[in-house]
Amino acid sequence: MSSTDLESLENGAARSRCRRMDACLVVSVLALFALTVAGFALALLFALGLKTEVDSIKKRHVSDRPALGFQRADAGSDYKAQSFAYLRATNSEVKPGVMLWESISYGNGKTVGSAYTYNSNHGTLMVEREGGYFLYTQLNLSCVHQCHNASLTLTFLNQDNNEQLSCTVKLPAKHWDPVVHKCWTVIPHLEKKSRLLAKITSDTDLKNWQLDLNSSGFGIFLVDGVEKE
Repeated sequence: MSSTDLESLENGAARSRCRRMDACLVVSVLALFALTVAGFALALLFALGLKTEVDSIKKRHVSDRPALGFQRADAGSDYKAQSFAYLRATNSEVKPGVMLWESISYGNGKTVGSAYTYNSNHGTLMVEREGGYFLYTQLNLSCVHQCHNASLTLTFLNQDNNEQLSCTVKLPAKHWDPVVHKCWTVIPHLEKKSRLLAKITSDTDLKNWQLDLNSSGFGIFLVDGVEKE
């Protein structure tokens, strides 16, 4: 066999390897895209379901039976109990600074799952599991007297002061109906023991604007990584 034939065989083998590598790369990219889309869809559907359940808590008195159904023994309830947290605002006054929150009691439990630890003194929520998270917030504001045009931004930051979610609300002076604004995001990855803190900033006059405590809060749940410790 001549050197030319050997060179042709080597070139052909190299091209074959390149084609296989290209095919593997394409498959990997497609698989990652499919997982991302599926995770997003799951997060959105789950968030809508959890919102309905949280709303049912806020509209009823505390009873012996938990409205969220966290105590049921099925796998879905266990997932919610561990991976979901909802906290509402504690002060109707709207002013720049760190937001403080509280969980909602239901039966013998609260709306903060075992995958989280909330520090009420500092307003920080710590995640106890590594993974991706769906974070959403809703603000319900009303003018209680004479108000000026205003705006505010609620920003969720991690312990390194990196922004995780920013939610800006415009408040028109002559708007007598409540202003309700919702924001959400998917956080691709949080390390175990990561902390989240929410701050209000504004360069306008927020006087006479008030939060509806029953309709202003934030929720978070684990999208993936539930098995990680």
